[in-house]
Amino acid sequence: MSLIDHPDNPIPDGAETGFVVTPDKVKIRYAHWHAAGQQRRGTVTLLQGRAEFIEKYFEIIEDLRSRGFAVVTFDWRGQGGSQRLTRNPRRGHVSSFKKFRIDLRTVLKQVSLATYPGPHFALAHSTGGLVLLSDTERLRTMLDRAVITAPLLGLPSGAWTPDFASAWRWGLRKLSFGLLGRPPLKATAPKTSAFVEKVGFPLARLFSWTGFGRVFVPGGNGEIFVPFETNRQTSDKVRFERFNKVLEKAPELGVGAPTMGWVNAAARTMLSLRKRDAGPNLKLPCLVLAAGNDRVVSTPAIEDFVSRTKAAAYVEIPGAAHELMMERDVFRDQFWAAFDAFIPGLEAEQELIRALQ
Repeated sequence: MSLIDHPDNPIPDGAETGFVVTPDKVKIRYAHWHAAGQQRRGTVTLLQGRAEFIEKYFEIIEDLRSRGFAVVTFDWRGQGGSQRLTRNPRRGHVSSFKKFRIDLRTVLKQVSLATYPGPHFALAHSTGGLVLLSDTERLRTMLDRAVITAPLLGLPSGAWTPDFASAWRWGLRKLSFGLLGRPPLKATAPKTSAFVEKVGFPLARLFSWTGFGRVFVPGGNGEIFVPFETNRQTSDKVRFERFNKVLEKAPELGVGAPTMGWVNAAARTMLSLRKRDAGPNLKLPCLVLAAGNDRVVSTPAIEDFVSRTKAAAYVEIPGAAHELMMERDVFRDQFWAAFDAFIPGLEAEQELIRALQ
């Protein structure tokens, strides 16, 4: 499947596309671009979030190329232009995140490392960030540094279920004349959704064990369009509508709600990163950015994870929604300032200067 061109979202010049086949025989669509301009600063491999596709990142690809980076990106199995895993191609399904790790390693070995010189970096978003963080021991031999935006390390408290607690606290305050029912302090508030983790995760595990892992999550369906007014991803209407126009032209790129199997696979990976040794075992130097107004993933859970590491730095962008790279310019500018300060890094910059002398 070739890249989809749209007047509002043109394909960056010089694109080279193709498919790689993973060791478990899944076709993964990829694309790559040489760096623009005279200066060459390395290669960036882009890792998408859930239900995304290469075309959604054209603007970011141009931004990276203008900075002197070659860019490689791909669609995870089951989404975009890569091979789908269910009879209904709209089901966002995977049985284990180990399979996503296979996708990433395959693209790095057969495309990124085989095509472009180093240093090699990763830029990962959301689900892509979770995949990367779960495999840093192996990836440390392939990548020099990574920047991760809003990694999926937990679901936000109160964002995915009706906030019955707020109504209960309101009634309690009225009955007690304000003595009881005050909301908890931010420092003591739950970092993730207790309902999802205590009810949703076990339910997803049960469905997976009993052969129903490919059914949509409760209330989910194959709908790929979301109105801007109800979206949780970005506050930038122009960029949001641009992606919808691509899907209108090529709906085969879209994926609907996740399956119970996908949720079970994500849950197992998220919970593995909460183990005591998960943070200290992180060896790949990372910059982790979180969105202050994220309603898709838990920002407190991200901050908590980074606080347990020695190889990662943390930056939170106040007021921003989940998709930091596709937010309004006031937020994107802060993302790029952090990126530019961390990539390629002082050591790599010095090596590059010496090589050019």
